Formats: sequence, structure tokens, C-alpha cells
Amino acid sequence: MKKFGDILYRLETIVAGTGFVVMVGVITVNVLARFLFSKSFAWAEEIAYLSFNWAVFFGICIVYRNQGLISIDALVSRLPDGAQRVVQVFTFALVGVANIGLIVWGIELSIQGLVRSTPILRIPYFWVDLSVPAAALILGGYSFYNMIKCLKGEKIEEAALEERT
Repeated sequence: MKKFGDILYRLETIVAGTGFVVMVGVITVNVLARFLFSKSFAWAEEIAYLSFNWAVFFGICIVYRNQGLISIDALVSRLPDGAQRVVQVFTFALVGVANIGLIVWGIELSIQGLVRSTPILRIPYFWVDLSVPAAALILGGYSFYNMIKCLKGEKIEEAALEERT
């Protein structure tokens, strides 16, 4: 399981990083072209939008895997350890169920995107919308994995991303 998790983490990092670099690169080129040549590339917005979706959704997967999301746990931290674990199990289960919904509705949205395409490059919106169920599948997996760890009494590490190795 550890090896699969490492491969998945590398995949998430590659997808999110590539999407972010492509988005920033395309936007930068478009801004420079507009500034230097008074000409804007019509296709740049479509590529930036596509890249943004993949970067954001897979970036969320990276942050969630590392338990780096912001949470307000002032009340929960005052509860006894057993009650804290119950709250954690409930939270992971709720997030997991929500992600099942995102998988189902994201697949429906992606399928609907097969008949629509972007105006300039004619990229089917399927490829834009597919980022939702793909990321939700990963997020749901992390949620249920952490829920099972909580049920077994194992501690869920909650380190900030910069503290992770």
C-alpha cells in the first residue's frame, strides 16, 4: 500500500505541477504578447482554464493527503481523546461520502462535456471536467483510508506541508 501511495502522490504532484506551470506560462506569454505586440492569443484562455482546473483539483489532493487543510478545532481539541476520534471518524466519513457524490456528478458532467467543446481549440469540455471526478476519487480514497486508520486507533499525522519529508 505504501508503494501505491507513493506512486499516486508522484502522479498528483506531476499533474498539479504541470498544470500550474502550463497555466502560468501561457498567461505570461499572453500578457507579454499583449504588452509588446498589442496582440492577444485567443487560445491562451482555454489552455489556462484547462490547466487551472487540473492544478487546483490535484493540488487539493496533495494538501488533503498531507492533512494540510485549515481546520478550526478549538472545540474538538478540548474533547477527550475518544470523543476526538469519533469526530475525526465522522469527519472523514462525511468527506468520503461527499466525494462519492462528486465522483458520480463529475462523471455525469464530464460525459455531458463530450458534446461541448471550447470555441477556439475545440477541446471537448470532457477533458476540463474530468479533473473533478479524478480528484474526488483520490480524495475519497484518502478519506476512507484515514477513517479506517482512526477506527483502528492509529494516529493521523497532521503536519504542515513544509514539515513533511
